[in-house]
Amino acid sequence: MGVMDPINALGEVGVDVLVCGTVCSRRPDPSLLRTRGRPPCTVVVDREDDVRITQTALASHNPAAGHFVVHPTVAAGGRLLWQDILRALGARVDARAGREAQEDAVRVALRAAGPCQVTVLRAHRLGPGLWADLVHLHRTTPAEFVLVHHAALPRDLAHLLRHCDHRIVGTLAGVAWRHPPAPAGPGPRCHGAGPGPFPAVGSG
Repeated sequence: MGVMDPINALGEVGVDVLVCGTVCSRRPDPSLLRTRGRPPCTVVVDREDDVRITQTALASHNPAAGHFVVHPTVAAGGRLLWQDILRALGARVDARAGREAQEDAVRVALRAAGPCQVTVLRAHRLGPGLWADLVHLHRTTPAEFVLVHHAALPRDLAHLLRHCDHRIVGTLAGVAWRHPPAPAGPGPRCHGAGPGPFPAVGSG
């Protein structure tokens, strides 16, 4: 991966400084963040928290077509994030299970789902450890992850992404291209703690 840039005034350069803290479930292997022949994960940088980007993503939730949209419940350790992803996938949720067990359940559900797209909204509220876990799921399952960051990228996350296989999308047109609208019909548009079908601007 070459020489890494320092991430802080102490000159620390190891990615494991970011992804091996208490929010990360297990110490990653060296290839954690590389997709090895698969398309890179997509990072949407929504600097202005444009409600149209949120609406476009939510309107694409279509399990029959393999499009899943998650409006995550953010809590320490990410346990509720995994529950929200499982609900979006229509998989069983064991609320009593620990974080690692729920992350493993997500991995099993994604492999069972086959090729699909999982869009995680409000990802600016997730720490770098959870970002690394989601990138790892992108790499080790058939799912293509789209992570929507509703703000400018902070320095620690930008540093992490420099060592990930990823592509940046920064326009509404780019988001719309990856999120075709689902056919009209009843049913929930997303899973998680969003305030109704279309969260307000700045809700995260």
